[in-house]
Amino acid sequence: MTDLIDPDFISEQWPTLKEMTYLNTASTGIPPLDTFNAMKQQLDNRARVIGKFEDTLARFKEIRQHLATLLGGDYSQYAFVASTSAGINSIAHSVEYPKGSNVVVCDLEFPANYVPWQNASKLYGFDLRVVKSENGAVSLDAFSEQVDENTKILAVSQVQFGSGFRVDLGQLAKLAHDNSALLSADIIQAAGCFDTDLAKIGVDFATGQAAKWMLGPIGAGYIYVSKSVINELTPRFIGWWGVEKLMEFEYFDRTPLPDARKFQVGSPAMVAYVGLLESLKTLLKIPGKTREQVALDNANYLRKRLSEIDIPFYDFGPNHNSATVSCQPKDVEELHTELVKNKIHCSVRNGRLRVSPHFYNNHDDIDRFIERLR
Repeated sequence: MTDLIDPDFISEQWPTLKEMTYLNTASTGIPPLDTFNAMKQQLDNRARVIGKFEDTLARFKEIRQHLATLLGGDYSQYAFVASTSAGINSIAHSVEYPKGSNVVVCDLEFPANYVPWQNASKLYGFDLRVVKSENGAVSLDAFSEQVDENTKILAVSQVQFGSGFRVDLGQLAKLAHDNSALLSADIIQAAGCFDTDLAKIGVDFATGQAAKWMLGPIGAGYIYVSKSVINELTPRFIGWWGVEKLMEFEYFDRTPLPDARKFQVGSPAMVAYVGLLESLKTLLKIPGKTREQVALDNANYLRKRLSEIDIPFYDFGPNHNSATVSCQPKDVEELHTELVKNKIHCSVRNGRLRVSPHFYNNHDDIDRFIERLR
């Protein structure tokens, strides 16, 4: 399966992968060489006072167009935020919560997708319902038991950071919409890996940042807003990047932009977004289905090899597995320390070893990892 991607392309764009076995993309992905070079050039240009503001605006539009190509919809549905947490706060504070409202999350979520909801529940008085997981997964039935006609938001990660469980966003969108609720998706552990079309699936709001499977810089966050709800959402915070007539600086009554950019509060981190643009260009050189197939093939090969040496791991089946594999070897903390000493990189999450190969990995990387586990 890895022969679907030119190995010369991998070695050219990710030269440091020759120096280590990197199986930790669920923490941070390795940016391609073009990304580093573009960020360095941006800093050099700033030092030499090269570039116009019009160029910046054109580059930002290009990034949004590439996000739409990667994730679905059109560029007007994308905007920049500082982080996934900032994106989730954008939706949490932009809806009305009538008396008796509730928001539904699950207990597998990374803090970025439950701390904002905990805070919002205290501010607005809605009931925060937490769906209980079982063996690293949450069933559709478990969500259905908590969602009702008073649910305002169903908030979930497309792929859970710790266990690697992948939800069916289409099913959850239908569940939410059948109850007049919105589906908010944290897609940071899926975007860049899974071939996803947010518009076709029916996601109302999505957010993430570039540092993981999108292989971009830390700090380049983004949101997606469906066209059907954009006019229903009123940002709690707004800034000069989120209003019409951006280049008119005198004092007058300002009108929020009619698209997702109304959630942009301040100036985006330029260096990070210059890097994101190059990461997106690199990702889009590989068809979405190919990226997904190769990453999943690496993960499936890892599960096969783990079975051979009797190390337990979560296996949710083809419809819910992701490229993140959570396994349970003995003495996991000591093992992790030993792996790092041998330049084999993965993570420990929730007392388990989390291994997350991307399309730039291959079966040799998995074999090297397995040999250290024997």
